[in-house]
Parts: sequence; structure tokens; C-alpha cells
Amino acid sequence: MTDPSPDAVTATDAEAPHDTRNTARNDERSRRRAMTIRAVIYIAATHLWAGFMILVFTLGKR
Repeated sequence: MTDPSPDAVTATDAEAPHDTRNTARNDERSRRRAMTIRAVIYIAATHLWAGFMILVFTLGKR
């Protein structure tokens, strides 16, 4: 196999850190977005469960 030309290696090396930073930034954003969505779902489910329990105890008093 042939070795890549020096220009191809230089271009690839020059673009690698920029692409890596964008990939890391996008990965961090997607993780943060997923964590936020999961937190909202957990909080909503907890409130629904608490409301249901309050309803059960309220109706149980009657």
C-alpha cells in the first residue's frame, strides 16, 4: 500500500482537533439533554404518584 501524501496527513491532522472538540461538545449537549428529559419524566412521575397516594388516603378517610 502507498503512504499518504504529506499534504493529506497535514490536512487530516489540522482538522482532527476541531472535529474532536465539536464531537465532544455535541456529545456533552446530547447527554445533558437526555439527562434533563429523564429528570423531567422522573419528577412528573413522582408528583403523579404522590398525588395518587394523597387521593387514596383522602378517600380512605371517608
